[in-house]
Amino acid sequence: MVERFVDVFGVWEEARPYISLMVDEREMALILQMQGRAVTVDQAARLMDMSGDEAASFLARCYSRGIVSKKVENGVAFYSPTDFYTRLDYFARYDNWDDLPREARQVIDRRYLDEFIARQRPKVEAALDGMSSGRLPNDAVMLLGEVEEMIDAATDIVVLPCDCRRLGQNCERPVETCIRFDQAALDALDQGHGRRLTRNEAKTLVRHADHKGLMHTGDIQWREHGLHDVCNCCACDCYPFRAGIELGSKGVWPQSRYIAVRDSNLCDLCGSCVKRCHFGAFYHPEAEAKVEAKVKRKVEFDPDKCWGCGLCANTCPADAIEMQGRS
Repeated sequence: MVERFVDVFGVWEEARPYISLMVDEREMALILQMQGRAVTVDQAARLMDMSGDEAASFLARCYSRGIVSKKVENGVAFYSPTDFYTRLDYFARYDNWDDLPREARQVIDRRYLDEFIARQRPKVEAALDGMSSGRLPNDAVMLLGEVEEMIDAATDIVVLPCDCRRLGQNCERPVETCIRFDQAALDALDQGHGRRLTRNEAKTLVRHADHKGLMHTGDIQWREHGLHDVCNCCACDCYPFRAGIELGSKGVWPQSRYIAVRDSNLCDLCGSCVKRCHFGAFYHPEAEAKVEAKVKRKVEFDPDKCWGCGLCANTCPADAIEMQGRS
């Protein structure tokens, strides 16, 4: 059964030694019995030889674990099999990801990034060619104030763990930082995930994330599309930035709409912008890189490396940096 399951569910070779940690035998049996079809609770009960209540509880658990997805039509819930890529996301965020050896996690994280890039590549390449590409995740880099506007407009708000930082684990920045709004928030709660936040709590969270060096990404056309989510990202773990760097899509995806502008007359050379920038846009020249830490060193700025996240401006004690819209 396991051999059949790993083929049907698309389990990567790198993860097969650990599949028993990720999916139990009843879940494997369900996926095999479904044969790629959507089923109701009653149909699942017959397939699995369960009572209706048992099947409902079992499907709810599978839905919460990312083994199946759910769609409600005319008041009836239909459950469809997902795939290993989807299950891994939930496993990393909510289950026993840390039980895998560190080396295995690194290999699987790299494979996940490769899969993520493959899924987004056609839309990214279309966007690079100036064509309509459909909506991409983490569409644009946003300033803190823009995120706070979204929070003010939201009715329902929940926070979830960041799947990117759970999978990558390349930094010590906060993990509970993915915010979902309105219907996306209610969907997360229906799936058994997410912690409700008030607007003030959500603002405190994103300000803390910003303070800890996390950039903000979301859909800049949320007024037209409706609120969905905001992510607080790092460049070392977060897949859209890692993918954007590998695909050469800086400025296009995630969209870069601002650029840092520094007043060198106000700059006191504290170096906080150097520490905050994920991309090396602010840096110490090589000749001064090994000067003692207590000595103020020259700070230079390469605008070609700036993604417009605003982390530098938010923390500059001399107010020497402001974010300006790109022309």
